[in-house]
Amino acid sequence: MNFVHALLTSSASSEHPTPAWLVDQLAREFGPFDLDPAATAANAKAPRFYTRDQDGLSQPREGRIWLNPPYGREIGSWLRRAAQAGAEGHLVVALVPARSTGTQWWIEAVGAASLPPRFLPGRLVNPETGRQWTIPAALLVFGPVRGRHGTAWSRCAVCQEIFWPSYPKRSTYSDRCRKAAYRARFVPDSSPEMGQQEGRSGEPVRRAAACLSL
Repeated sequence: MNFVHALLTSSASSEHPTPAWLVDQLAREFGPFDLDPAATAANAKAPRFYTRDQDGLSQPREGRIWLNPPYGREIGSWLRRAAQAGAEGHLVVALVPARSTGTQWWIEAVGAASLPPRFLPGRLVNPETGRQWTIPAALLVFGPVRGRHGTAWSRCAVCQEIFWPSYPKRSTYSDRCRKAAYRARFVPDSSPEMGQQEGRSGEPVRRAAACLSL
């Protein structure tokens, strides 16, 4: 989602979209998101979404849910709703401010989460304005989580994106770049195309393939 309280940024606007790379990274890990209950038509991160006028807090939850809730006083209500959806069997990944770790809403949300909080390094950047948020952020996951998921972040040596390796020995390359390197190493004809699909030259991926332990 994508209403963020004005304290997150120096911009006067109260709406700040989530960076696409973060949602894409999480969708690759947990599966594509079906619902964004706190969005606008311009920056929704799922095929189905609710806007402020539709009162997403009171709307039904379904499938895998991406949530970047309003960061004002109502954030506690949004996260209690997320915890409820998780208890009902829906996966919810929520982006929340990490400066208020002693508040009641944080304590309750972390207690209901399926994984420990994932603290994001540095500050996120508003993709529309290029301005940094002024407070740190974290991810909370509610509901059924299948497989192994890491909680300590790493930065991919190829694409430089943040990811959460499921095993410490896989902390050098993200799963996406690891798969791309595999293709570049064993399917040479596909490597230039893969580089284009990834939005970068195929050469860094080929270099990774040369030294990557698969």
